[in-house]
Amino acid sequence: MAYSHSGKAVVFSRNDPIDPQSTDWVYFGYAAWLRENEEIISHAALIENGTIVTDSTYLASITDTDGTVHTNVYAVQITPGTDGTVTVTHRVSTEVSPGANLARLNIDHSIAIPITTL
Repeated sequence: MAYSHSGKAVVFSRNDPIDPQSTDWVYFGYAAWLRENEEIISHAALIENGTIVTDSTYLASITDTDGTVHTNVYAVQITPGTDGTVTVTHRVSTEVSPGANLARLNIDHSIAIPITTL
């Protein structure tokens, strides 16, 4: 399921929990967030109450289960802790060219996922 990040607060994934014994991928799409001539130049993942299995990986585009194509997508593979909530943060920096480089540095987008035995 896709969630939109307003940039004002952590997105909470109420209806899509993760099992504490699983390893799964969390996706971050930036097509709607990037400005004209802006590109991501660095990216990394951070996690609270879990373990990063595969750090931030650029996928280009993916199609979700509803058939919607998402572009400028990055993915992070995680294993959650045993209970509570796992929070995954994707940190990016950008540059803009040509023209004035109105770069954005160390911008975080986070999602909190409840941990539930499924």
